Amino acid sequence: MIMVDVKICGISSLADYQVCRSAGARWVGMVNYSGSPRHLDSAALARLADQIDQLEDDGPQRVLLSVDQSEASLRHLIGAARPDYLQLHGTESVDFASAMKAEFNLPIIKMIPIATAADMANCAAWDSIADWLIFDAKNDPGAQPGGTGHSFDWQILSQYVGSTPWMLAGGLTADTVANAVRISGARVVDVSSGVESARGKKEEKKIHDFIQAAQIG
Repeated sequence: MIMVDVKICGISSLADYQVCRSAGARWVGMVNYSGSPRHLDSAALARLADQIDQLEDDGPQRVLLSVDQSEASLRHLIGAARPDYLQLHGTESVDFASAMKAEFNLPIIKMIPIATAADMANCAAWDSIADWLIFDAKNDPGAQPGGTGHSFDWQILSQYVGSTPWMLAGGLTADTVANAVRISGARVVDVSSGVESARGKKEEKKIHDFIQAAQIG
């Protein structure tokens, strides 16, 4: 059996965090993007971070997901969320990511939107900056950048030749994740809408089922 690490993105409560912890998630994502049903403003981020910090035992590492924030705004969000990782899920530049990484000493996860094999060319610029890449389905300009339940051709990832480790996202569910791992070769998967009972509402059974399904033989 191959153990695949899982990131559950878009948690909104301490209960969500505790379910992810009990199910065995490696990371949880906290989303700051006003267009998302999982959006947490700075006050909500701080409140959730405070609640998690009061737990006595270790759990999943916290990832702050932001989209095309200014440096000043991102500083404020990092201060509120106190994340272990910073996920840049928009069109942020390498220079922007480098500056934020240097200032906060946080590992960077950079989203690379994928529609065709040509999009893999965007990876190389991030090899010296990003600690992880996350491959997600490319959406139309102006649409929500992730968490939409859309997927892409997983075979495209066989063409990845970079040195930066990567995660697979985009339309994964308990029913599809094992096949996605088999086709793409992913060893880390990221899920949001695929473990929800309604938009933005995580479901305990779906989280457990997804993580179990990610462990393939």
